[in-house]
Amino acid sequence: MANINNYINRQVPTVLYCEKEYNLLPGECYGPIIRNVYIMECCVEGYGSVIINEKEFSISPGDCYILFPGDTVIHTADSNEPRKGYWCAVDGLDLGFVFKEAGISSDFPFAPPELFSELCNCIQQMVAEWGCGDAGESLRETSCIYEFLGILMKNKKTFVHDDRIERAIGLMESKYYEQLSVDQIAREIGLERSYFSVLFKEKTTVSPHQYLTNLRIYKACDLIEKEHCTITEAATATGFDPCNFSRIFKRVTGKTPTEYYKTP
Repeated sequence: MANINNYINRQVPTVLYCEKEYNLLPGECYGPIIRNVYIMECCVEGYGSVIINEKEFSISPGDCYILFPGDTVIHTADSNEPRKGYWCAVDGLDLGFVFKEAGISSDFPFAPPELFSELCNCIQQMVAEWGCGDAGESLRETSCIYEFLGILMKNKKTFVHDDRIERAIGLMESKYYEQLSVDQIAREIGLERSYFSVLFKEKTTVSPHQYLTNLRIYKACDLIEKEHCTITEAATATGFDPCNFSRIFKRVTGKTPTEYYKTP
């Protein structure tokens, strides 16, 4: 019976620790550290980064992210505006499954930015309940965790299946000849760059940068082949620096512009 109870207890999400507001010193670095629990964290002010298994992610106000057990993590704070926020440590066997179903993993730890306010409220409520000491404290904390998970899962289809990637592609196709960057595209459609890149690759199998580069090269091919433009004209007309055009062209097509130009 004791073994069954232990199993059941581990199935129920449990808040192990909360902190009202962390204050990292300017430029402070904490880690590397490997935890055996999940960390749910919201940044409300300042900047910094988190390095997960040697992959670095920028942190800014409005970011909610999850750190997974077993990952090697380093926290850093901006040297001018160190980040501040709320976090809690939670345990429970089903948590990893729910996070991954919601599109959150060690490779991309961020929750959708449009859910930040609701998710941050849940963590703040957990923090408020932490240490109350009455008989209902753990139940209220567990309720907050379930609410947090419920917000992620309720909005799963909303943030995976929407039209923003189509809008991004339309933007690329209409403005490929301008000095268009991935940052600009992400801002235009209202997404944080890292989150946008993950969604874009999920839908198209290539990164936004690679998609835009390929689009520009194919447009340049049309100009060379059909409009008989010079290589420099084709490069300029499709938003490339002519000095880098040949290298990028060959990387995408397997031929130099001159070879492509001479192909019957």
